[in-house]
Amino acid sequence: MILVVLVTLFLVPSLHSTRLSRDVIPSRQLLHLKFDLAKWRYVGRTVIEVAVKKRRDNIWFYASAQHFKMSHVALLDHRGKHCKIAKVTADKKKKILFIKLRNPAEPGRYKIKLRFSGLVREALQGMIKTGYVDGKGHKHNQVTTHFEPDKAREAFPCFDEPSFRIRVKLIVDHPATHHTNSAGPVKSRKSIGAGRVRTEFEETVSISIYLLAINIHDMGKVSVKSGRGVPVTVLTPKYSKKEALRTAKLAARALDFYEKYLGVNYPFKKLDIMGIFDFNAGGMENIAMIHLMYDCVYSSDLAVTPKTQLFCRDVIVHEVSHMWFGNMVSLKWWDDLWLKEGFARFITQYAQDHMGIEDRQPGDHELHLVRRGYAAGISEDQYKFTKPVRQKLKDSYGAAAMFNNLSYAKGSWILRAVLKMIGETNFQKGLQKYFRTYQMKSADFNDFTACFNKITDKVSVRKFMENWLNEPGFPVVKITKDKGRTIHLTQERYTPKGNYRTNQMWLIPVNFKSDAEPPTKYKLWDAKRGYHVFSKPIKWYLHDTLNTEFAIHQYDENNMRTLATALKRNHKVLSDMQRTIYSFNLLENYNNGRVGADIFLETSRYLPQETKGDIIETWVINLLHFKRDLYLAENRYLFERYFKHVLLKHVKYAMKKEIEETSSWNVKKYYKWMFYFGVRWRLPNARVRSKRVIRQFLSGKHVNIVYLAYVLRVYHRIRRSWKKIFRLLSWYPRSIKEYEIILRYACKTHNPRQQLYILNYSKRSKIMPRAVKKRTVCYVASRNAELTWNFFKRNYSYYFRMYGESQFSFNSLLMCVTSGLETQSQYKDVSHFFEKNSSGTGSAGLKRGLDRISANMKDTRGRSSSNRRADYDEIFKKFAKGLKKGEIAD
Repeated sequence: MILVVLVTLFLVPSLHSTRLSRDVIPSRQLLHLKFDLAKWRYVGRTVIEVAVKKRRDNIWFYASAQHFKMSHVALLDHRGKHCKIAKVTADKKKKILFIKLRNPAEPGRYKIKLRFSGLVREALQGMIKTGYVDGKGHKHNQVTTHFEPDKAREAFPCFDEPSFRIRVKLIVDHPATHHTNSAGPVKSRKSIGAGRVRTEFEETVSISIYLLAINIHDMGKVSVKSGRGVPVTVLTPKYSKKEALRTAKLAARALDFYEKYLGVNYPFKKLDIMGIFDFNAGGMENIAMIHLMYDCVYSSDLAVTPKTQLFCRDVIVHEVSHMWFGNMVSLKWWDDLWLKEGFARFITQYAQDHMGIEDRQPGDHELHLVRRGYAAGISEDQYKFTKPVRQKLKDSYGAAAMFNNLSYAKGSWILRAVLKMIGETNFQKGLQKYFRTYQMKSADFNDFTACFNKITDKVSVRKFMENWLNEPGFPVVKITKDKGRTIHLTQERYTPKGNYRTNQMWLIPVNFKSDAEPPTKYKLWDAKRGYHVFSKPIKWYLHDTLNTEFAIHQYDENNMRTLATALKRNHKVLSDMQRTIYSFNLLENYNNGRVGADIFLETSRYLPQETKGDIIETWVINLLHFKRDLYLAENRYLFERYFKHVLLKHVKYAMKKEIEETSSWNVKKYYKWMFYFGVRWRLPNARVRSKRVIRQFLSGKHVNIVYLAYVLRVYHRIRRSWKKIFRLLSWYPRSIKEYEIILRYACKTHNPRQQLYILNYSKRSKIMPRAVKKRTVCYVASRNAELTWNFFKRNYSYYFRMYGESQFSFNSLLMCVTSGLETQSQYKDVSHFFEKNSSGTGSAGLKRGLDRISANMKDTRGRSSSNRRADYDEIFKKFAKGLKKGEIAD
């Protein structure tokens, strides 16, 4: 006799914590899913084998009654006998299923049997309805999943916590026209009639359930093998096999590097890669089944910008690294998310410098990590309300908020500091010991640092990392020189306005370089004040020559002026990495009023010598911001001539080249920026190239996406062609990035009828990616906030269904549709609307939007900028008098 219990939706009896009990440990799960793609439904059954450690009268696990319906629940002991169930209750809010037993379960092995049914949803997480558009504009339907961090419970019952490692046996019934891929290799595929097949997979090794992927698709595939013979397969439409093969080769090279560097072989039998059309992230490291954003797998180099090319390669190598960091060794809990994400971001850059990639040079990973690690982390960690990298989470519902630049960027930069302090050899030995010790297990901060403390006694890795990971914020190190040879240092917590005082202290690895002495050896400094004495008289000095500190450096004015002169004479007095860090610090201090605009302008005079695209890009952005702060027309005109002088040599050089001539990501970024200014200044080569691009584009031909982006941005004459350009969206471009660029240009219209047409088009379109639909709303909101808000209100249910459960997407969407409003009545309208309607996962974005409306009403930004303009005009006027004749372009 089979015991059937229908689930009743009552609150779960009082639970002290929504983390699962460690007295019930899962070991194996059979999961059989039957998909109906015509109705976008599925039914399933599952058997979960568990070990009960202590006598208990209840068992509970994750199962979201909001997302699927339960029809059968049974508990069997080790003899196959049914245990009598008194009651089954479900908590919709906590997504927990609670089984109350009539008689307590004794310690031993049990099986939980369940049957359920659910919908494949138009969402960005859980069981997802998606697809791709082929070269003819036809959309092909697919099913995919995205379970990180806590969405597996929304697809089927499970023990959805990272420390529970479980073997999974998966069976999928699906249409015979489609294929399915998951964590294990396919064991068998057989027909079950009615045009359907049953695909059975081999049982996986023990995994965290959120890392399971299920894909149903009609794609082909290309395959290569790694050096050790592991098959690497990319699922691909027929028209993208060349690009897919490139992705497979890069992934195979990454596998070879990580196996050699980490000293432990790839633990799974194969590696599949698939591009997802509607994707909420750059990539997802499912066990042996990586998901990537669509452009990273199927688009040619001409169809994406150099920045996207670089990002895509980073993502591929990043996700492969997760097969070790996060998959082979999983987290004990989400408070150590940095242990997989920070490591993956750091090791991604390090790996690419050692994989023999043609367009990389030694040290390139450090330059890129300045932007992806140091700068990104500083921008998020500088506010009063910021939290530490490591946080104590009571349950998994706060885990999504941990996926931020603190875990990724700050975590990666701190790991780089550890490598620099203990040396590359010791760092590699520590990693190899970590993976040998915890292979196919879970680990945390203490487990990780213990492996390193046994390798080196030079520095306590645990003490150093504990200080930086457990403390919110970061220091500003103020450095001054007296009349002699002594440097004085002080540290305090950094905030943009400099008015936040705490007693925090950080362990800072201190070292110096000067014009008279080579770099000193580092020493850890953990006091409020310190000093250093040079052995010789010096003209200028530089702090942190190892570039390890997650801190802002504020030098005395005399040193910055002397260093500006030295850079103008020979910019190689500082290495590429030192110039990058110094430029970022100078610009950060300038933007927050800690460094005067005169020093900022004086240092910019060295830029005609600069060769690194990243540094030039950062300076250009800040110089353009400075121009906007000038009030007098004659000063703005004179500044444009100075700015043209700074870049003219670079622009003329780039105009002789084609972006396609180089494979180097750094050089491509450099060419991209220079082409933009060539078009802006109407240089002959740029004008000829631009006209050719426009003619090709408007005739329906594909052009290099970099040229397209900047021609559309600069050439106002083609605004007459708005309808023609907009119609090109129905002829699907080569990449999502190209689609986005065309749409961004179309959204620049100020015509309300056209703006409303764009919003309705994005809502109705069946081929527009969901991420681009969200950006369309934001583009139009930046031009017409009131129209966009009214449209958003009328269609709120549509956008809530699409993005409401995705924290990142809904936060940014609510912020962009509200932050452009500026009246008291609009503020009240937004407040009243969300009193009646749920803001879902977007409450933080809504709060920031309301704060922005308040700021718009007070117009505080306008008053402060008008004062700033008056000061800046005087500063620039004085600076211009000191310029030489050749520094003002004709």
